[in-house]
Amino acid sequence: MKHLIKATLLLLALLLLTMISCSGNQSVPNSDSTFEVNGINYNKIDSNKVEVTNKITSYSPYSNDYSGSVTIPATVTYHGTTYSVTSIGYGAFDHCYGLTNINIPKSVTNIDRYAFRGCSSLTNINIPNSVTSIGDEAFDGCSSLTSINIPNSVTDITNSAFSCCSSLENISVASNNTKYDSRNNCNAIIETATNTLIAGCKNTTIPNSVTSIGAGAFLGRSSLTAINIPNSVTSIQWIAFSGCI
Repeated sequence: MKHLIKATLLLLALLLLTMISCSGNQSVPNSDSTFEVNGINYNKIDSNKVEVTNKITSYSPYSNDYSGSVTIPATVTYHGTTYSVTSIGYGAFDHCYGLTNINIPKSVTNIDRYAFRGCSSLTNINIPNSVTSIGDEAFDGCSSLTSINIPNSVTDITNSAFSCCSSLENISVASNNTKYDSRNNCNAIIETATNTLIAGCKNTTIPNSVTSIGAGAFLGRSSLTAINIPNSVTSIQWIAFSGCI
């Protein structure tokens, strides 16, 4: 009988361990890693750096409630420790429909995936000359955005970073950027080494030197009415013109 009780207890313990190990991201968050200061949520990256994170209050991503004009500080102090704000984290402002303006400090080097996705009231974005990477669909669906300037510092723009920005009229890249250009004032972002146009708008003129139109380059540009594709273009990648109606 004692052996049976021991075996039963052992089985229950093993089941409990299995449940804990399979719980994944449902574990209780570490209260020391995330915090809020002056209405902005942060997540610690390391002992002296943080990223801006979302304010989702339910399981719906549409509950993210940043709105109006938001100014992100270069540093933030919490419990006596001062952190440098170096990243706009994954989905930080995802579907913040009421967000109209964002001020990003020069301490930020990364704008992560989905950072400003669906911010349909955002009319202006100033990307500081400190940002090196812009993640996938970072500005997807920013339908009120009319212009974008890529500074010298940016060396990595991933797929469809500016997809479905239907009101885009002007795109420029700083002249000293070593990775991208907007040659001949073409109103587009071109990857210099490969001559691939990776993002365009309704006023884009594709230069004769472009050989490829990248994936999602004109995705969701519903205001595009006509585009001349030169003979130099030998490939048009996946969904390059999808949603241009």
